[in-house]
Amino acid sequence: MKGTRVALLLSLPLAALTALPLPLQAAEVTHDPNTSAREGAVESYYSFWKGKYLIPSVRFPGAWKVDYNGKGATVSEAMGYGMLITVFMADRDPDAKKYFDGLDAFRKQFPSSINHAFMCWKIPANEKPPRDDSATDGDLDMAYALLLAHHRWGEEHYLSEAKTLIGNIAVSLVRPDGSLRLGDWNEMPGQTRPSDFMPTHFRAFGVATGDPVWEKVESRCYAILGELQEGAAPRTGLVPDFAVQKEGRWVPVQSGFLEGHSDGDYYYNACRVPWRIGWAELALKDGRAGKVLKPLVGWIGGVLHAPEEFRAGYHLDGSPVRNSDFETACFIAPTGVAAKALGNTGWEEAVFSYGEKKHEDYYSDSVNMLCMILMSEKPDIRKWLP
Repeated sequence: MKGTRVALLLSLPLAALTALPLPLQAAEVTHDPNTSAREGAVESYYSFWKGKYLIPSVRFPGAWKVDYNGKGATVSEAMGYGMLITVFMADRDPDAKKYFDGLDAFRKQFPSSINHAFMCWKIPANEKPPRDDSATDGDLDMAYALLLAHHRWGEEHYLSEAKTLIGNIAVSLVRPDGSLRLGDWNEMPGQTRPSDFMPTHFRAFGVATGDPVWEKVESRCYAILGELQEGAAPRTGLVPDFAVQKEGRWVPVQSGFLEGHSDGDYYYNACRVPWRIGWAELALKDGRAGKVLKPLVGWIGGVLHAPEEFRAGYHLDGSPVRNSDFETACFIAPTGVAAKALGNTGWEEAVFSYGEKKHEDYYSDSVNMLCMILMSEKPDIRKWLP
């Protein structure tokens, strides 16, 4: 971000904020010689992603969904990714608004059985209404994407939808201590998923609503990450897929907590943490984000020579988990965002070069797409917060 000055306009009243395009303004933008080549690569990858994963609804004309399994099913996480990707690409795709609105229309057709403001976490290919509950990450991304849409296209209904969704998230998914629930079904105290920690979103939610709870959530997320790293992974900086509170401190869960034997490892959920926290460091220049990233990026640099060496899952001590002897972009691409945030241009460039050639499945390709967008941006953060 060298050469960029940023003013954070959090002190303005909400009425003034909503009249402005962004709470963050870049006063200077320096030229990055890599920008044009990277933008071209992002556009090419977006064309691939859109052609493979963005499909029309089979029941609701004009609605769109993100194909989760290659057979037409989708999940709220995928819908959140799709809404983020299409609004981010709106300056490069004249049809982006059509797709964004179609995704937004689709998610509203399938409410959670517990809190109807949220999307049901999984929808079958035939789109018969399921009776199921929510997953926190999908609704967080959808709320943030709606704020971005309001900035991008200026239509007030996006802001209204976002505020309604954010208000419900604050009531149903945030505990009194500021920790995040796993979904609207998660009534047990002291359980959370570090990959749901999205400081950029929380900062934007606070600006949009004026609700101080989002500052509390942001601080709690950093505190939990710090406890996990200090207690379980001081050398590697790795964090687990899921964490629980035990004797007043947050610790990795035991195997089989929710999804499988690697729930307490750095696995297919936690692999997104360097992307989410790297994004926060890039957009907010928050020292707490950099503190989380430094041990992880340092460990990577100390044990790996190329992105392709990063394996698909690690125990928190840095040893590979069972059956992880392969590489995949959902683990590798987020490390490029973390490297960019800390100024490690060599690793960032290697990761971007790796990512632009990778075509895998919905999850890896969507995470890769979002990470490539962040790595391709000029040092102008106006797009990254609404």
